[in-house]
This record gives sequence, structure tokens and C-alpha cells, in this order.
Amino acid sequence: MKFTIPALATAVALTAMPAFSAELVLSIGSRGYGPAVDRNLARYEEMHPDVSIEWNKVSDVPGETRKLYVTSLTAQSPTPDIFAVDVIWAGEFAQRGWLEPLNGLLDEETIGAFNPSLLAASTVDDKVHALPLYADGIHFFYRSDLLEKYGLDVPQTWEDVVAASNTITEGEANPQFYGFVSMWAKIEGLFMNWLAFANGNGGGFYDAEGNVAVNSPANIEATQFMVDLLHEHRMAPDSILNARPDDARTLFQQGRAAFLMVQDFVYAPLSAENSPVAGKFDFTRVPYFEGHEDANSTTMGGWFLGINPNSENKEAAADFLADFTAKEQQLTAAVEDNRAPTIQAVYDDEAMAGNETLAKFGKNYDFGVVRPSAGTGSDYPRVSEIMQLEITNALHQQKTVEEALNDAQAELEALLAD
Repeated sequence: MKFTIPALATAVALTAMPAFSAELVLSIGSRGYGPAVDRNLARYEEMHPDVSIEWNKVSDVPGETRKLYVTSLTAQSPTPDIFAVDVIWAGEFAQRGWLEPLNGLLDEETIGAFNPSLLAASTVDDKVHALPLYADGIHFFYRSDLLEKYGLDVPQTWEDVVAASNTITEGEANPQFYGFVSMWAKIEGLFMNWLAFANGNGGGFYDAEGNVAVNSPANIEATQFMVDLLHEHRMAPDSILNARPDDARTLFQQGRAAFLMVQDFVYAPLSAENSPVAGKFDFTRVPYFEGHEDANSTTMGGWFLGINPNSENKEAAADFLADFTAKEQQLTAAVEDNRAPTIQAVYDDEAMAGNETLAKFGKNYDFGVVRPSAGTGSDYPRVSEIMQLEITNALHQQKTVEEALNDAQAELEALLAD
């Protein structure tokens, strides 16, 4: 299905837009947002003939792009005017003064249309410094054929998952078949997993007052469940402790697991024509613990667009930014390019009827949570390392859960003391 902006809406937009004369530079990779970039640039330049936009096609390798940005922003270069940042960079860049606050450039209605969980990742000192462009996140995939075979409902809680796993694995009676697989190697994905479990139990990285509280009772309980899932319930293979996203996906795709918890990129290979589980799986939001049905248990990622504080054309850049990320453009990118929108209202649009999978991912993002990069800024990489290490210590039973999270708490408090 193709979606185009109705002629009337386009005419209204053309008459309502302010007039600018500027030369702008946009930095974004050619792969991440795909053909939407070319389409959006052509559309905007047609609407604003006095504005020219140069597309600086930076590397799609995040580390390479980050180095380029750091060099340019440290030197206070006025270009690029608009640039794309990873979700976990936004907080650091804002704290370092490398992103222009948007609250004075865009109205609150424009900013408020975006997913609030994602906006939190670019909010520092109560100011939004970048707008989310497209999203991804962790989801809970399940073998729909096996749930049907054993007369089971789709699990909503982790308690449901344990019960369903026991029923299926006992019924399959295959020692090479497991109830659950995920990415529990000592990588960023492990911390994302932990945030999903912790928030799903009413916990999280911060407490209600915004203080670091990784050793809270709710977090200890959720982490103990992760340990028990492996060592007591024996739902997962020992190899989960070394598994990365594609390792987990491979086991599930081989038909060797009932449940899989990883990012949404796995949907395409799982549903490919030659996939052993094509037509035999589905997905839902990441489960929560009983009594926490409103928990934000979907750990989200994504990319944002922000404005260079050294830009000589901030107003024009802000107008372009608002247009590039607007609902109409996000809807087109969703329908034509399969990019997950960051404005939740897009998922309810009738044009999304042709992409039920993406619309379903979007509903999961109603329960989104992001990593604590906005609050920890340049310390975030070390924050993640500390959490990965101590979660790993608990999962390997080298420390008790309480010991591991107490140690993490102490290290984080020392790190963030300044």
C-alpha cells in the first residue's frame, strides 16, 4: 500500500509554512531511514524554494558517526545544522551543550505528539533536545502453533510464561527444546533485558524521586526471577549466558524454543519463506509480573534528530526538523519503508491497516521505557558496563542477587556523585 498526503493538506501546508531563506546541512546515514530521506528533502525544498538542503551521508556505523560528530561539535562548527543521534547519545550531547534545546524553537503541541518514553531520552533539565525519528525495541515472540497445540493463552505475565513453558517443554519431551531464549551475554542487550524485567515488576533504574535505586526490593525480586528462570525452572539453555540477539533468534528459528525476547529486527528472518517457524509464531509486549499490568516493560531504542547549537540557521533548521518528523512523513515512512513511527497517533491511522505487524509493534511502545542515558549523560557507557557486570555476576551465581545489585548501587552512586 502506498500513502500520499492529500492535495488539500498539502495546499494548506504550503500556505501555512513560514518563509525562510537558508542553506542547511543534514547529517544522517543512508541506510537507517532509507528512501524517506530523499523523499522528505524533495518535498520540503518544493515547499520552501528559498531553502536548499545538503544531505551529508554519514556512516551507518554508529561509532564512526559519533566520532565525526564529537570532532565537529567540539570545534563548534556551524554544520551540520541538523544531525541524527542514537537514543543513548542524546543525553550526553545535551549535557555537553551539543544539542540546541527545542522548547524555544518548537511549540509544545509539536513536541508533545511524540512517544513520551522516547522523549525522556533527550530531555535534560526539563528541556527536550532532540525529536525521535524512528523506534525499535524488545518484544516477546512466541510459538503460536505450540500454544494452540497445548490449549494455552498468550502469556501476559512472567508467571504465565513459566507455566506455559513447563506445559510445552514437558509435552514436547525434547531435551534440545527450551522454554525461553534471549540475549544474556554481557552486552548492552543484557542491560536492556534487565530494565524490562525490573520495570515489569514496578522497579527500574530510578525510584519515584529520580534517585538511582537499582538495589530496590522490586529490582532484587525481578533479578532473582531471571536467575531462577535459568537455574531453578531450567527454562533456558546454559548458552543463554553467552547469547547475543542473533544467537537467540537462531535457536528460536530452528524450532528449539517456545519463547524469544529480543529486538524487533528478528521478525523479518523469522517470517522469511524458508524459515522453519514462518507462520508458526507471533509476538506480544514483554510480559510483566502479576499486579503490574501497566508497567513499562518494552525497552526501546531508536534514532533522533537534533539541531546543532552552532548553526547559523536555527529557526529554519527547527522548521525543517518539525516537518521531517511530522505525522504525515512518519506515516509515509511506515507504510512505504516499514519504519516504526515515534508519534503514537500514526499507529491508529487507517493507512496502517496494510502493515499490521508494524502497528502491533507500535502498541507495545505504549509501554516503553528507555535506558537511563539522559540522566547519566557522558557517564552512561560506564553505567551500562557496571550493570552488565553485576547482572552477569548474579546470573552466573558468582554473587547473590542482593550482593550484585548492592555492589552496582555503590559503584553507581560513586560514579554519579559529581
